[in-house]
Amino acid sequence: TSTSTSTSSSAPIAAAQSASDLNYASSQLAAVAKTINGVPSLLGPAGSGVGSNSWVISGTYTTTGKPLLANDPHLGLQMPSTWYQMGLHCRTVSASCPYNVSGFTAPGMPGVFIGHNQSISWGMTEMGADTSDLYLEKVTDDTYLYDGKQLPLTTRQETIDVAGGQPRTITVRVTNNGPLISDVSDEYTKVGQEAPVSDPAPDRKDGYAVALRWTALTPGKTMDAVLEFDRATDFTQFRDAARDFAVPSQNLIYADTSGNIGYQAPGQIPVRGKGDGDYPAPGWDPAYRWTGTIPFSALPWEYNPKQGYIVSANQAVTEKSYPYLLTSDWGYGARSRRITALIQSKTANGGKISMDDMQSMEADNSSAIAQLLVPYLLKINVTDPYVRQAQQLLQSWDFTQANDSAPAAYFNAVWRNLLELAFGNKLPKELRPLGQCLRVQPVNTAGPVDNLGGGPNLVTECGQANPTDAQPDGGDRWFEVVRNILPDTNSPWWNISTLPTSKPTDRDQLLLKALTDARYELTAKLGKDINTWTWGRLHQLELRNSALGDTGSSLTKVLLNRGPWQMSGGEAAVDATGWNAAAGYDVVWVPSFRMVVNLGDFDRSWWINLTGASGHAYSAHYSDQTSIWATGQMLPWAYSQGSLSQSVKDKLILTP
Repeated sequence: TSTSTSTSSSAPIAAAQSASDLNYASSQLAAVAKTINGVPSLLGPAGSGVGSNSWVISGTYTTTGKPLLANDPHLGLQMPSTWYQMGLHCRTVSASCPYNVSGFTAPGMPGVFIGHNQSISWGMTEMGADTSDLYLEKVTDDTYLYDGKQLPLTTRQETIDVAGGQPRTITVRVTNNGPLISDVSDEYTKVGQEAPVSDPAPDRKDGYAVALRWTALTPGKTMDAVLEFDRATDFTQFRDAARDFAVPSQNLIYADTSGNIGYQAPGQIPVRGKGDGDYPAPGWDPAYRWTGTIPFSALPWEYNPKQGYIVSANQAVTEKSYPYLLTSDWGYGARSRRITALIQSKTANGGKISMDDMQSMEADNSSAIAQLLVPYLLKINVTDPYVRQAQQLLQSWDFTQANDSAPAAYFNAVWRNLLELAFGNKLPKELRPLGQCLRVQPVNTAGPVDNLGGGPNLVTECGQANPTDAQPDGGDRWFEVVRNILPDTNSPWWNISTLPTSKPTDRDQLLLKALTDARYELTAKLGKDINTWTWGRLHQLELRNSALGDTGSSLTKVLLNRGPWQMSGGEAAVDATGWNAAAGYDVVWVPSFRMVVNLGDFDRSWWINLTGASGHAYSAHYSDQTSIWATGQMLPWAYSQGSLSQSVKDKLILTP
């Protein structure tokens, strides 16, 4: 998870709308695209499918009579894992030693970030709140313009130690909006030079500096909140802890041994004056300053909802009438709708949800876009017997994406080719990394305050492509793009003709072309015999060591990397083994861990990490959980002293 920003260094500020502004935006998109292209290799993938799942079921609907809570955060591939499994147990829980907690933490973090203690359990997903803005600053010598006055820049020296080289000292210059990131970024320098500004504006001369305002740059108490979660014993204490959780803004899912379930949105989220943070704002105008943060009492929360469950999968959590701006860039609901449908089907007619059900739900690999698109594909009149043979794979397919599925392999190839044909060559190259122009509005259909029932939450779409020159990324944003144009047989997006004199193609002609191209693509990749095709042969996971897995020698890569594994799951599935249609079928983000907590008996809870409990490549525990994780299975999660004593295999005692 990471703090989200919807500001774009490529967009015009304020209300500038002229043709010259659009020309500026186009040129800046080209510059920023170059920067964004490097982001996946540095920080992990940045597609619309990256997110997390978490849900909690009231004991009224479980076989245990107590709540069950599931969580699986989706992150880019990491070797070793981002997470470390840890128990922190005082021999006797007391005011002086209050910890009896177990779960997932980051290596070196003193507390448990996600997990449970003796009374409560909690999970997290990314809320995606917009917590950062860019400001143009008019800098003259050692001052900057604000409200008609020249104010002195604050400066400080920072030394950066360079491995294998000499330390580098930089000067950080700061305005009342934050540090000048254009001092160290060629891209932001260019933004400051060319950004249009609506009148009245100061003389540009050599351009503007660009400052970053971000809640994470303000000291907060997030680590205190984590330790407070670890000690909390009820929802009131849990919410009190959430008050200190500043960055990043998360969706917090809650359950306790008394049978209560809940949700809380925490975080320092700005309240803006003028503007909404979409574009760089004029830093010299006080009207664009932040006026504060959203009061904690006004942040969304829920306790023991009537429906008996809460689903958090990055969908919108507020109604359109919510008085504050959290973000305008929510998840698109494919995973939340599927989780909700599974819960409702399992609890229909008095049914109860078991631990096994929770595990199978986390491993659910049904394709939402396949359910929409396959009926159209089956109606296409295919005359080529070679292609018709592949088309027939889809006739009895149940839309699941197991690693041994031939229909899943073929459908995903069709989907990838459809995106390239319909959109790949029509979007300007510079726009593909940053998305198209339309704004999506969240729509609430469940609950009085939020959308934590997991229902549909978005009604229109424009799509966003990943940083590549080939085609859109294929995430659930593109599900909505295609959903909107499918009924229109003659939408211009279906036209694949390249000559002005050519007759435009329609939807069915493009679908036929996608079916055909996918057949020949998989013939080249997997062979002529469709009986040998499997999704896992295309959809593979390789774990590369974060330090040397990509840049080291061939021998280093063999020693430090692991895989490949043939994976089930897919894009925007609950089992979110994400892939980027612009680049191929390889897995690029995953459920970084999975857990299911049994509030009736913690010793019967389950967990699994992506890799193992060691970062040492020669340790038996370097990647010993991955093969189990890859099948959707989990391991027993010992918690009580008796259970821990029975399950321990190796023990290290550090005596003062």
